[in-house]
Amino acid sequence: MMNSKSTEMMKKTCKDHFFKAGQWFWFVFVYGIALIAFSSLVQKSFFAMLLLPIVVYGIYHFFMRERIALKEINYKIVFYVVSIVFAVFMFFVAYSVRVQIFSWDWGKVIRSASEYTLTDKLTDTTYFARYPNNQFWYCILTFFFRMVHFIWPETGINEFYLASIALGCVMTVASIVLLHHIAVLIWNEKKAFFVGLMTWFCMPLWLWAMYAYTDIAGMLLLVVMLYCYTKAVLSEPGWKVFCWLCLFGVAASAAFSVKVTVFILFIAVFACLLLQKKSWKKIIAGIVIVAISFGVGHELCNYVKSSVIPLEESYCDAYEFPLTHWIMMALGYGGYQQEDVDFTISFNSYEKKKEANIKEIKKRLKARSFHESFKFFGYDKQVRTWGDATLASCVYLAEGPQEPDNILKQFVTLKGSKYWIALLYMTLYYGLILVGMFLSARFAVKRKSDAKAVDMPIFASSITMLGIALFQTIWECNSRYLVVFIPIMILLAADGFFAWRDYLREERIK
Repeated sequence: MMNSKSTEMMKKTCKDHFFKAGQWFWFVFVYGIALIAFSSLVQKSFFAMLLLPIVVYGIYHFFMRERIALKEINYKIVFYVVSIVFAVFMFFVAYSVRVQIFSWDWGKVIRSASEYTLTDKLTDTTYFARYPNNQFWYCILTFFFRMVHFIWPETGINEFYLASIALGCVMTVASIVLLHHIAVLIWNEKKAFFVGLMTWFCMPLWLWAMYAYTDIAGMLLLVVMLYCYTKAVLSEPGWKVFCWLCLFGVAASAAFSVKVTVFILFIAVFACLLLQKKSWKKIIAGIVIVAISFGVGHELCNYVKSSVIPLEESYCDAYEFPLTHWIMMALGYGGYQQEDVDFTISFNSYEKKKEANIKEIKKRLKARSFHESFKFFGYDKQVRTWGDATLASCVYLAEGPQEPDNILKQFVTLKGSKYWIALLYMTLYYGLILVGMFLSARFAVKRKSDAKAVDMPIFASSITMLGIALFQTIWECNSRYLVVFIPIMILLAADGFFAWRDYLREERIK
C-alpha cells in the first residue's frame, strides 16, 4: 500500500497535470482565435494590420532597454492623477456621443425603470416574463432612479437617462481602478500602472460607458469577483481567506442575476479551488463557503426580483423564452434574428416553445453538411465574436445619435466621416491585446507545471476566456458580449507582455 507521502505526491502531480492541460488547451484555442480575428481585421483596417508588426517590434526594442522607467516615480499617485483626468474626459465623451433613441434591450430597461419610478407601475410585464435575465438589473435601475427622483423631484425620463449615463461611467471607472488593484496584487505598483494605462486607452470601454446596462454592470461584478478571488488566493492562511471567498460567492450571485456569462468565472474559480495545493479539508471548506454564500445571495436576488416584479408562474410559463431559443437563433447566421423571436413567441407555453425550438435546431443542423457546419462553428461564428475591434460599439452608437453633427460622432459612428481614424486606432489596440493574450498563453505552457498561488488568478482568467469562447460557439454570438470581459483580456495581454519582457531580459543576460 502507498504511504500518505506517496499519496500526496500523486495528488500534487495530478493537479499539476490538470493545470498544464488547461494551459495547453487555452494556448491552442487562443492561437486559433488570433488567426481568425486577424483575418477579419485585415479586411476592415488593412493599414492597421500593416502597422501592427511595426508596433510590436517597437515594443520589443523598448523591452530590450536596460531601464524602462524612472524608479523614483510614485506609480500609485500618478495612476490616480491620470485616472481622474481620464474619468472626467470619459464623462464628456459619454454625454457627447449618447443616442436619443431607446433601442434594443438597454433602452427598454431604462424606459421601464423610469416609468415605474414615476408611476409605480410596470406596463410591459410581458417583456420581463420573456427575458428574466433583465429583471434584476431593472430592479437596480429602479432603485437608482428613485434615489435620483428623491434628490431631484422634477426628474423625467430624459433626466433619468442622463443619470444612467453617469452610472455607466462610474461603473466603468470603478472597473478600471479595481483592475489596477488586482494587478498590484499579482505583480507590483509599476506593472499595475501600465495595466491601468492599457485599460484607460481601450476606446470601446469609453464608447460603451454611456450604456447603463448589464454589459457594464456585469463587467464591474466580474472584476469584483476576480479581486475577491485574488485576495483569497494570495492571503495568508486563516479567516481572511474564507471572508474573501464568502464575498466572492455573494458577488457571483449578483453577477449570475445581472449577466449570466460572468458566471463562467465562477466555474473557472471552482476549478482553481480544486487545483490548490492544500489539504482536502481546506479545499472542501472553501468550496462549501463559496456555495453557501452564493446560495444565500441568489435567494436574496430572487426575493428582490419577486418583490419589484410580482409575476405569476403561469404568466411566466406563457411568455418566458427557453434557453433553446438562443441556441436555435445561433444556428441562423449566428446573431439576433427577429424572425426567430417571432417564431418562439407564436407558441403559448414554455414547453411548447422548447419543443418547437428543439425541432428547429435539429432541422437547421441537418440542413448543413459536416464541412458547412465546421466552417460555420469554427470560422463564421468566431469572426462574428472576435473579428470586430470596436466590439460593435460604433454600430450601436449609430442608432439615433443625439447630435449627428457632433465632431466626436464623426469618429465613433459606423458611417461617420472620420470613422476610419477611430477604426485604425481600435484595430491596432485590439491587435496588441490579441498578441498579448497569445504571448501569455505561450509563456504559460513554457513554464514549469508547478501551479503557484500567484499564477491562479491569471489561470482563472484564461479558463474564463476559453469558456466564453466555447459558449459563444454554441450560443447567439455578438462581439458586444466581449465587453464584459475586456478587463480580463487586458490582464491576460499584460501578463503576456510582462512575460515576454522577462524572457528577453533573461536571454540578454545569457
